[in-house]
Amino acid sequence: MTRSAAAIPGPYDPQMDDAALLASARDGNVDAFAELVRRYEHRVRAVLFRLLDDDRDVEEATQDAFVQAWRNLDRFRGDAAVFTWLYRIAVNEALARLRRKKLATTDLDELAETAHAAADPAEAPEQAAEARELRAFVAGSIRKLPPDYRAPLVLRDVVGLSNQEVADVLELSLAAAKSRIHRARMQIRVELERWEAEGGQEAPLTNRP
Repeated sequence: MTRSAAAIPGPYDPQMDDAALLASARDGNVDAFAELVRRYEHRVRAVLFRLLDDDRDVEEATQDAFVQAWRNLDRFRGDAAVFTWLYRIAVNEALARLRRKKLATTDLDELAETAHAAADPAEAPEQAAEARELRAFVAGSIRKLPPDYRAPLVLRDVVGLSNQEVADVLELSLAAAKSRIHRARMQIRVELERWEAEGGQEAPLTNRP
């Protein structure tokens, strides 16, 4: 990653907030950008892990997202948080990969509570095994959602962004973001009910609009 040799690196302090780090990086300070990568690499990778189906794709997309961020520092307008901007780049990278591969495929907050409870070491082995199966089913079902629904659901219910932040990341209206989150949740809920009715046997996720 190289920037203009004529640029004079701005001041850098690892205690800077995100906006100051990005401004310094824009001036050519590689250390400032490296600090941003350090702060957000794990979170970006976690988002991509939920969006992509292959570990190698996750690693490559993580690297490509930060490369794109470095190359496009001058395009950051400052009208959104830095993490929103980085998530937008990462999600766009993931969606582009999914579309190239032509991959289309209960409320998750409640499911997250169930999954958290399953981590209790005092729980019976049978209950822990059932909770693991549930988590695996939900994770697999999320990955089978069409990309346009998968991304907002992951950002809202896995990453924990607000509806407005999801809209900002995906460059959607607030109403559109809410609609996609709701429809994605409904798809997961229908598949979960079917899975439970079949005794925990996974059923293929249908691609409903």
